[in-house]
Amino acid sequence: MRFGLFYTLRFPEPWSTEAEHKCLRETLEQVTYAEEMGFEGLWLTEHHFIPAWSMCASPDIILSAVSQRTSRMRLGVAVVMSPIHHPLHTAVKMATLDLLSDGRVDLGLGRSTTPLQLTPFGVKLEDTRGMMEEALSIIPRMWTEDEFAHQGRYYDIPARQVVPKPLQKPHPPLWAACTQEETSRIAGELGIGCLIHGQPGPERVGKYIDTYKQAIKNAKPVGHFINEQVVADVVAHCEENDSRAREQAARWLDDDVIPDRDRRAKYWEGVEEADVPPDYLHHFRSAQRRLARTESGITPESLLDPQSGYCFGDPDACIRVVEEYEAVGVEEMMLRLQVTPATTHEDAMNSLRLFGKYVIPHFQEKERKSQAPAQQVVADN
Repeated sequence: MRFGLFYTLRFPEPWSTEAEHKCLRETLEQVTYAEEMGFEGLWLTEHHFIPAWSMCASPDIILSAVSQRTSRMRLGVAVVMSPIHHPLHTAVKMATLDLLSDGRVDLGLGRSTTPLQLTPFGVKLEDTRGMMEEALSIIPRMWTEDEFAHQGRYYDIPARQVVPKPLQKPHPPLWAACTQEETSRIAGELGIGCLIHGQPGPERVGKYIDTYKQAIKNAKPVGHFINEQVVADVVAHCEENDSRAREQAARWLDDDVIPDRDRRAKYWEGVEEADVPPDYLHHFRSAQRRLARTESGITPESLLDPQSGYCFGDPDACIRVVEEYEAVGVEEMMLRLQVTPATTHEDAMNSLRLFGKYVIPHFQEKERKSQAPAQQVVADN
């Protein structure tokens, strides 16, 4: 089990230049400290037109800054909103970041779950899956071919030399956002890594992973190799006192229900269900269910259940939750320490400290013990 971080760069209202600057500086401080505490990866998302989340509108630029403050941590985008970026731009930006980071980049592609973020760029919902899959099929070629040309449904590119090339050979690992069982299957068929939301809980996540693993057995990889890895994000908060950690987290989540509902009211504003493409109905209906909520339904007691989809509590409680995800096939946990915009920098730093002091070493020791018998067999022979 590896540990990474997943950031959306949320911060509370009112928004201001000073608050935005503070958010970015604190993020850099947290990430630098996280590497010291044994975290192996950082994943940034991409969002637009959602002010509480849109500080992450340019993840590649933020990761460039991180690359100069860290030396070991993998740097991933989970995910680039592929339909609003020409694949040529994505390819050269990620190659540049790979060079600056000494070969530490992971590239995830996705579509966005709402027209709010897509329509201002002139993108139609029904085109997004095809655009993403076509981009996935040609970006590895841009990275590896001396001269690249392509004529497809969405992109027509005459022969050109695409530079720079990434440092990693043959190219950085490719990933896809797997927010449904169907997208897990597609990621497996394409031979790329699975980035999955841990929020449904370990049991549901396990079903997605089973679908992914079955599909990848017959993969036709879009890249030059199969990236058979599963990473799940989970909202996390760790304190020394178990009950206090759960009480704090439950209060944050409950207080954020109405602001979150108001934000999500704009996601599908003016769109009727009859006009939603079939592969977006899952997201449309999920948004409608959230709009009906007036409370979280979460209590400190409910967060004792490892199947809740949250990782809250003292280090021992967090270890139990992570082991539930480990058991269903998750290989890296992306911790979302920004539980809500109310989560402070000090809260995040304390969680990082406790994970680094207790949780990460627990899994490192488990791995060491699991490898010891195999090493002993080799030595005996």
